[in-house]
Parts: sequence; structure tokens; C-alpha cells
Amino acid sequence: MGYRLGVDVGGTFTDLALYDADGNRLEFAKTPSTPENQAVGVAAGIAELAARYGVGAEQVEFFIHGTTVATNTLLERKGASTALVVTAGFRDVLQIGRQERPSLYDWRIRRPEPLAPRRLRFEVEERVLYTGEVLTPLTGAEIDRVVAELAGAGVDAIAVCLLHSYANPEHERALGEALRRSLSGVTVALSHEVLPEFKEYERMSTTAINAYVAPVMERYLRRLEHTIADAGLRSELYIMQSNGGTMGVETAIERPVHTIMSGPAAGVIGAAAIARQAGEANAISIDMGGTSFDVSLCYQGEVRQTQESEIERLPIRVPMVDVHTLGAGGGSIAWIDAGGALRVGPQSAGAAPGPACYGSGGTEATVTDANVVLGRLGESGLLGGAMPLDAALARRAVRERIAEPLGIGVEAAAEGIVQVVNASMVKGIRVVSVSKGYDPREFCLVAFGGAGPLHVSELAEEMDIPRVLAPVAPGVTSALGLLVSDLRHDFARTVLRPGSEISPEELTGWFERMERQALEQMEREGAPAERVTLARTVDARYVGQGYELQAPAAAGEFAQGDVDEITVRFHEAHDRSYGYAIRDNSVEVVNVRVSAVAAMPRPDLVRRVPAAEGDASRALTGTRRVYFRSEAVETRVYERARLGPGDRLAGPAIVEQLDSTTVVWPGQWARVDEALNLVLTRG
Repeated sequence: MGYRLGVDVGGTFTDLALYDADGNRLEFAKTPSTPENQAVGVAAGIAELAARYGVGAEQVEFFIHGTTVATNTLLERKGASTALVVTAGFRDVLQIGRQERPSLYDWRIRRPEPLAPRRLRFEVEERVLYTGEVLTPLTGAEIDRVVAELAGAGVDAIAVCLLHSYANPEHERALGEALRRSLSGVTVALSHEVLPEFKEYERMSTTAINAYVAPVMERYLRRLEHTIADAGLRSELYIMQSNGGTMGVETAIERPVHTIMSGPAAGVIGAAAIARQAGEANAISIDMGGTSFDVSLCYQGEVRQTQESEIERLPIRVPMVDVHTLGAGGGSIAWIDAGGALRVGPQSAGAAPGPACYGSGGTEATVTDANVVLGRLGESGLLGGAMPLDAALARRAVRERIAEPLGIGVEAAAEGIVQVVNASMVKGIRVVSVSKGYDPREFCLVAFGGAGPLHVSELAEEMDIPRVLAPVAPGVTSALGLLVSDLRHDFARTVLRPGSEISPEELTGWFERMERQALEQMEREGAPAERVTLARTVDARYVGQGYELQAPAAAGEFAQGDVDEITVRFHEAHDRSYGYAIRDNSVEVVNVRVSAVAAMPRPDLVRRVPAAEGDASRALTGTRRVYFRSEAVETRVYERARLGPGDRLAGPAIVEQLDSTTVVWPGQWARVDEALNLVLTRG
């Protein structure tokens, strides 16, 4: 079967995971990211893997990539010049949005600028009702007029979002065909192709985002295709989706909005797989990299999903892993606000110049610098010594930027930086657990990302989480997640009818049409029908509600009892989510959905390494002074590569490895399980 390669590009490092399918062997590599052209860092990582393990690029048969290109394009507002075409009278929907305010009493709040400015928003005379009935036909003359106006606008991308096109897409389809025929080289995104669901603002925003990032995404992916071909890889290029599944490169170019959470989703899928194989059905995963902190929850083996999210207050309505993201990473910059309070992030030193201790010109005090000052990171550095850290530069940055302005010692300032960033991360953990009705004491905390194991013990103590799991390769868990993900696509249709008015035949027809569409898409991406698993769900709500909940639906042809069962399951979901159900109320079916999944070959994460004798002293490399709660403690330092299953060690201890460092606090025990995970417990 050859080799399978997963590459995840982060803000600071590019992570690679290589799986030998024949020998069931995993190898990892980590190389600095190249923000100006991510493909350069990817190529460097592939070359490093090939040289280190003697693997020829031509032996790689499957290549999957997690990317932040779409996310960064949106965050930095560096996308294409984008026009928007709407039904007459709806030109300003994108600007008006919803009535919700992100901060109810803050009069200074400003709405984000629309991706398509008003001068590039065009109206077309047509009207389709929510039933799909045409009220005002779209004429050929009207199409010609709009096409001519757009030709003179000089835009690179066009989003078309006509009213109720989810119910009848004929007008959008005709306009799209004319635009693609007349304006070659201009990206055209049609809302019924991107998001065939009701809620005009969310559909318009999602379609505009897709158009805005598509040209940038296409340039990057085409460049990456050439890069991996030049490197000798014979694999097609696959891309990680926000929903935790993979898709082909052509689909990613057409619908890049589905890659907005590509990188974080890979990490969550990897962490969930590691937790399951370690016997932990309930897991909270934290991914702390150089720039951001991502937290997600897996309950009873299932990763939580959501149908909508926001990036910079711009709504995105596509299926995605439910991830809460904060600007809190190892490169997050510490600063003092106008009131004299210590703050950390969201600004980051990134990969260039990076933290001061990197010696690459950075002068700001970062979280990484604070950990160096506290002795939790050693001067031997990162990447197995290939990237040494300068403690003197770290101390100077913390002293000049934080300690002296606050009139405190350097160590106290460093400890303050860590405490502030930890407080932000604890809030993030509460958002995905306590605020959604989950008791964190019933979960295992899985820490990954280069900086995750550095901070995880303090986070677990604050949240009273009893067990912590640091994977065998925390810094490259997102890359590993790419290798355990499946090919996946989601399809939806808006219904908006009371369940009592829907016949079993209608429901069967809707689902079967989507299933045919799903199988055709999977076939195009190399997955035959016999490998595909189809799952049906229904979005439902009580009549009059503004939000819906998801309930499973039966496979095959529906009988009346199956339709009634959907209503029963909705009542159960409402009771579970809100603590009550009104079973006398009429239930409205909002959307019907189909998820298509094709399982991919994946590594066995449990390596079945023979158990060691439990004596970790063979991995001891020395000691150094480490600060714990303002007290310097002589602390043992271990090399993780020399630890074996069954080994136990007592805190305080530092466990160093190529891609991360784990801090074992006083009063903690760490043991190595059969999959080489480091499991930390208190007492």
C-alpha cells in the first residue's frame, strides 16, 4: 500500500506525519512555516522526511493537507475583489445582517465591513417565492444588463445569491451560466451550489466568503500541486474539510469555504482517535500552537459538530467541527494596557520574527519567552536541538516589556504572563463544556500542539479534570489527524413544513435524491458506492421557534411510523438540550440532510510496544531549576523517546521531545501507556 502523508500548516510550524501502511509505522517531522508561500514549507518538510527516513517521494501514494489559507485570507482581508448579485430590493442584506449585537451595551461596536462593498453589489429584477414558484421571471435582457455591468466592474470574483434560490435555483443557474460564459477567469459562486438552505443573510454571507477566498485558494492549491509533483509525489492532492472529513482538490477549489476550519478540525479528529484508543470516550481536546488555542469536545466517542459559526463576526453556515478558538499561543505577545493591566494576545509574533528567544529579531515578550524564563523550556530548544532557544534574549524581553514597567521581578512577570494566558484558555474550556451542560470532571483533557503539554496540567487543575493525556507526538497531532480522517461530504435541502403535512413518499424522495448526489460526488473522488456509508438527519423545531435541533432519520423507504419517529426524536433532543419538551406542539421540519462517508486506510495508533519495567531513570538526562508557583525547584528532565510503556515518573519533572515539552507538576504522576501516550494524574 505504500506510504500515506499528512501535512498540516500552522502559523509557526508545518507538521508532517508519514504512515507506512505495510509496516504499520508512523514517522513525524516539523519544519518552520513559510507564511509568504506555504508550499515552500511543505516542500521543505517533505524533503526532510525523505532524507531522514530514506523514503522516496514516489512511494507516497496518498497526500492529504490541512491548510489555513482560506482562514488567513479572511482574517487578513486579503481576498479577491468580490461583487455580489442579489434580487432587486436586497442589496443591503449583507450590510444590515441580523439584529444581534456581539456586546449588547457597547455603543462603540461596529459591524464588520461586508466583503462586497456597496458599489459592487448589483440588483437583478426577478423574484422566486419560498415555495419555488416564480413570481417575476428573469429575462434574457436583464441577464445581459447585469453581465455588462459586472464586466465593467473589474472584479475577480462574483457571488450570486437570489431570493429563495434554495427552493428553485433556475434563475441563479441561468445567471451563473451567462457570467461564466462571458467573464472567463472570474470566479462565480452560486448560493444554491454553496449553501442550498434558507436564511438569506447566512446564505449570502457564506456565498460571499466562498467567492472572496476562492481565487487565493485556487492559486495556492495549484502551486502546491506543482510543488508535490516536482518533489516526485504521485498522489492526488486531498484537503481537510471543516467537518472533519476530506475532499478532493477540485472540490476544495470550487468550495473553499468548507476549508475555513481545516487545520483545527484535523487536530480534533486526531485527538478524538487517540483518546478512543486510550479508552477515553469523553475527551476535551486543546490545541495550543504558536498563534492560537483551539478547544473542542468529544462525547461518547463522537466529536461535536455545528452547522454554523463565525469568523471575525462574519457568519459561515457550513457543517464543521465545533471548535472554540482564542488568540492564545506560544507566540502570543504580552503587553500592558492603558490601565496598567497585564494582557496576553491576541497579537502573535508568529513564525517571523517569532518569540525573542528564537534569536530571529523578535523583541516582544511572548508566552514562549515566559516559559524559557521559568525553566519549563530549556535552552537546548525545539526540534530536537535544531532550533536552540536563547534564555538571555527571553529574559531581556520579559524584563524590558513587562517586569520593569510593572516594577516586579523577571520571574514574577513571566509567571504572570503564563497565568494570564492560562485564564483565557480556561474560559475557552468552559465555553465547550460547562456552558453546554457537560461536567468537565467526566472528561479526559487531551493536550497537543507544540505548547499544549506545557500548560495542560494547570488547566486541568483549574477545571478539576482528573486525567490528562499528552499524545506520543503532541506537536504533530493535527498532521496525524489528517491520516485518520475519512472522505466525507454533506448535503442538505430546505423543507420548512410541519411534519404532519409531509408524506412518507415525499421524505423518501428528498433523501434519495441527495443520496444519489452524494454517491456521484464520492465516485468523482475515487470512492465507489460500496465503500460509502450514508447517514440521514433532520433539522426540526417547534413551530414559531427561530432555531432548530438535529434528529436522526431512518434509512430506506419511509413509512408513516418513520415520519412520526422523527418527531419523537426531536422531542428527546429538545429535552436533552433544554431540559423540557412540549410534546403537544406541532413540529416543523426545516432541513433534511445526508452525510456521506467513505472510510480511508488509517494507522493503528496503539503500537503494542512491549512493556518496560516501570523505571523511567533510563530516560533521565539531567536536572534544571524550574519555577512552580514562584518557587524555584530542582527538577528532573527526561527524554521522552527513551520512555517505554509501563514507565512511571513523579513530578516535578520535565519531559522533552522533538516536537513538544510536557510539564509534570509537583503532586502529579505520569505514566506511559501501551500507545506511548503520557497519562498524567494527580496524587
